[in-house]
Amino acid sequence: MTQTVIYDVKSLLRDLDGLAPGLRKQLVKDSKDIAKPIASNIKSHIPATAPLSGMNSTYPIRTSRGHLTGNPGGRLAWGAVKPANQVQIKFRSGRSRYTAITSLLSIWITSPATAMADVAGKGGLNKSVKLTRRYAYKNDTRRHRVNGGNGGADFVRNLKSRGANDFVYPAVGDSIDDAQQEVKLIIDRYARMVNRKLN
Repeated sequence: MTQTVIYDVKSLLRDLDGLAPGLRKQLVKDSKDIAKPIASNIKSHIPATAPLSGMNSTYPIRTSRGHLTGNPGGRLAWGAVKPANQVQIKFRSGRSRYTAITSLLSIWITSPATAMADVAGKGGLNKSVKLTRRYAYKNDTRRHRVNGGNGGADFVRNLKSRGANDFVYPAVGDSIDDAQQEVKLIIDRYARMVNRKLN
């Protein structure tokens, strides 16, 4: 994937505001329209149901009295916080505080569970951190050893055996390069409008 860099979009948007009402809004809409087919394809590749039974937000658990009840799930339950297949397109013209280059147009998977399942197994499973950072505890601070359990490796292995991880990037494929070029053409078209007005 190559990277297309576009400079000074913020001033272009400001100039479009001065040129005609609605031009800035139209540029953002035109740019987002380029990403819609990609977002739709990602959405179609996200499983409708939880890839592992323990990730389901209604996974049955037994209470202390022996009754089965639904687990409302936490932040990482499938579809509990945000719909599992919710995809959001964002346009951002401001500068990032953390990187030299800011993504002008980005596609976000909003569900924490979906994002976690998608990236599971892409990094190393070796624990590089042996102790936690210091944290407040009973009017003092403390740290503890990182649990050496095998839960993470089991989770990744189970997802991989079902083909239930790494579904976002394969859905995008090479379409990112084409989308970048199309967005650049849109920016250039609006920049020419401003230049014609100024000249």
